Amino acid sequence: MSANNRYHQLYNTAYYERLHRLNSIGNNAYREAQRLETIEVLCKPDVSDEVLELGCGTGFYTRLLAPRVHRIVGVDFSATAIEKAIAHGQADNVQFFIGDIQNLSMFPESSFDKILAIDILEHLSDFQLRAALREVVCLLREGGAFVFFTPCRTHWIESLKSKNIIIKQIREHIGVRSEAVYRQIMQEHGLEVKSVLRYETCIPILRTAERKLKRIPLIGNLFVSRLGMAVSN
Repeated sequence: MSANNRYHQLYNTAYYERLHRLNSIGNNAYREAQRLETIEVLCKPDVSDEVLELGCGTGFYTRLLAPRVHRIVGVDFSATAIEKAIAHGQADNVQFFIGDIQNLSMFPESSFDKILAIDILEHLSDFQLRAALREVVCLLREGGAFVFFTPCRTHWIESLKSKNIIIKQIREHIGVRSEAVYRQIMQEHGLEVKSVLRYETCIPILRTAERKLKRIPLIGNLFVSRLGMAVSN
């Protein structure tokens, strides 16, 4: 089976139907608040901004940001996702495109002030991530920001998942990385880390403890469940 066919089997209609469905533990309102804080604090939406969302899926965050920016474009490789995004309706300053984030030659260089990727980079292999970052570097205007939210490899639950101990890794998560690895890869592409938000787990009870534990030197990284990062050229 080709890699393209495997991708389409993973990211099918059922996947996009459950994408933003909140539950009580793994993808709950607490986790969603972390995503929204990353967008608010690191992306800093402005009425003059032209924004690109990578892997926009059904356009949830694209539509959320639309009233606060000049223009926003959502790109996803899945025709199913883009069809759903368009079906929700779109404001005049919103566009959706089917496209591979590893090749965004459809846009001129330096087209965007902000580029956003929420829960996307963990779905990319190292090769795919580097290809996507080359596109980010090409499309980002001078002084712009690339903002992303992603799982952190150093968290103790992610360590268990990586070894399939007790908890299995989410099959779509082929590239869960640490903050240190992201810093290195960004530097390789001429991108400087400007800000980092380190989030505890969203699991009730555990998150209360991890809010404190993540601040402890030497062991704190074990309790960083998600990263919100902003990098600039």
